[in-house]
Amino acid sequence: MPPLLLADLSLFFGRFHPLVVHLPIGFLLLAALLEWWPGEKLRPALRLMWWLGAASAVVAAALGWQLAAESGGGDTLFWHRWLGVGVAVVAIGGAWLARRGGPPARWAGVLTAGLLAVTGHLGGNLTHGSAYLVEHAPAPVRQLLAADLADDEPWHDGPVDSLRLYADLLKPLLADNCERCHNADKQNGGLRMDRAALLFAGGDTGAAISPGQADASLLYRRVTLPRRNRKAMPPGGEPLDFTAVRLLEYWIDSGADTLARLMTDELPDDVRALVERDYGLDLSPRLFVQKITAPALRAQTLEQLRQLGWQLSPAAPENGALDVKPAPGRPLANDALQQLTDLAGPQTAYLNLTGLTLAEADLGQLKKFPNLNRLNLSRCRLPPGGLSVLQELPYLESVNLHGTAAGDEVFPTLSALPRLERLYLWQTAVTPPAVAAFAAQRPGVSIDTGFVFRPVSSASSK
Repeated sequence: MPPLLLADLSLFFGRFHPLVVHLPIGFLLLAALLEWWPGEKLRPALRLMWWLGAASAVVAAALGWQLAAESGGGDTLFWHRWLGVGVAVVAIGGAWLARRGGPPARWAGVLTAGLLAVTGHLGGNLTHGSAYLVEHAPAPVRQLLAADLADDEPWHDGPVDSLRLYADLLKPLLADNCERCHNADKQNGGLRMDRAALLFAGGDTGAAISPGQADASLLYRRVTLPRRNRKAMPPGGEPLDFTAVRLLEYWIDSGADTLARLMTDELPDDVRALVERDYGLDLSPRLFVQKITAPALRAQTLEQLRQLGWQLSPAAPENGALDVKPAPGRPLANDALQQLTDLAGPQTAYLNLTGLTLAEADLGQLKKFPNLNRLNLSRCRLPPGGLSVLQELPYLESVNLHGTAAGDEVFPTLSALPRLERLYLWQTAVTPPAVAAFAAQRPGVSIDTGFVFRPVSSASSK
């Protein structure tokens, strides 16, 4: 007989184990209970219970041993298999002791019942997961048993951009649908999915994930097979819904990075719509200042900055981001910029220094604003080459150099700003060819150079 057919027959018979296993449970528990019944009138029926229980225990253990070949391994499976064999052995011993009854038979019944309880519990863990018995228990009971209470907590209450695509969205789906058969206690096909490293390690048939290639990934292929296919996953029950499958596909095609954040501005439109619908998340585009995690400043600190001559206003209602500029009609203190970096460096998102005379040391302070998003240096007196510090501000989206002495030498610095979107260069020393070259290099940047007045000639006015 071909080996494949033998393997299929073994699994075919092995899958009768969950059906047969209820017979020894019923017979042996009844026998263990009746051993404590007074008198000997029930002894013939009791011996029959013991032998029926022992015989069915042997059959259940044999079928379970064959079914275990499908499960890959694990500590729970190991103990379940051998304790099942132990139940069969003790049951045979109990059947032999039941001829005479008495204390030996009674304690054989107690031992059998104990083994059945432990073996059945391990079998339930293999089938339904280790938290199956207590997942719906009252919280005090679950705390007493050290059960996981994570599902009693809000699954997410932080910024959307802090979500991780795998850990926060995909991992719970895989835990609910796949880890029942692929965990530390049970590894069907030799695959574990309870830890990311083991998921990537794969199982008996190779790697489960091929980063960058969803169609080549065994996990994705299995969850998208028609349900009539015996290799479709998860087996039995409901398949993964369309949102879960699409998220899995997008995650794998994007490189299968388990630490990747949910970058809302990079999500395909269909994935965005599915996540918004099924997870109740607002993935609408957000300004950079809405994503800043800097805490709001204390009132005392804000007042201290105002005394230095700064005018402060919130840049976003969600966090402590600030719009900062000199207060009108009030001179700035000599160390105002230094104090601003010390007291509100992370909070300063918009900074307006219009009309100030800035030394090289002053411009050097700009690198201490890690979340600086808009910088207005209009009509500032700047030292030669001082703008090179802007390269250390990765989140700059808007730079205003109107009325400064900035020339073509500023474009290499501006080219290094990855988020630059708006550039104001009117009344500067930049030349049209340099502007055109920069515009060709960064077509996504809006460049405002003002306009050049040309008088209308008499020929053109006719």
